[in-house]
Amino acid sequence: MDATDEYLMGQVVRGEAVHLEPLVRRHAAPLLTFLTRMLGNHHHAEELFQEVFLAVWVKRAQYQYPRPFRPWLYTIALNRFRAVRRLKTPRPLALIDEGPGTDFAPDGGLLAAETAQQINEAVTSLPEQQRAVVVLRVWHEMPYADIAEMVGCSEATARSHMHHALAALRARLCDLTPGERT
Repeated sequence: MDATDEYLMGQVVRGEAVHLEPLVRRHAAPLLTFLTRMLGNHHHAEELFQEVFLAVWVKRAQYQYPRPFRPWLYTIALNRFRAVRRLKTPRPLALIDEGPGTDFAPDGGLLAAETAQQINEAVTSLPEQQRAVVVLRVWHEMPYADIAEMVGCSEATARSHMHHALAALRARLCDLTPGERT
């Protein structure tokens, strides 16, 4: 049976660096995806990912076992993201994979790409807190309690951010579904 994140982090707190590796492996893909969606650039997200796990090691004494590890990790990631945002201009947010080999079939693929771009722009236009809540809830399927802890607000406020973000997205994207308007 695999050790829990909390157990592994408890060992990291004690200075046992070898236990950090399984945490990095477990959280690499979802955390990198989150950072890419927040930053809009995969290369910069990879750099920030490394900074996040360096911060996990440096701040290990601040972790309180058995506190859930994932919200603590994403809180560090959001704080690092905010620090980067203060220093740099915003970048476009990429919500679709535009990697090598991406083709768009003429029978709807181009329309899907255009729709994805419009959604991308709409999500990018959201205020930072709302964008973080939407990305964590929709793409990472995190519960509101964890999201609230990560973004530094109450659960009710996280739900409010989601409500306002969805309303803003609905208003901005209403032209995508003209037949569904009442």
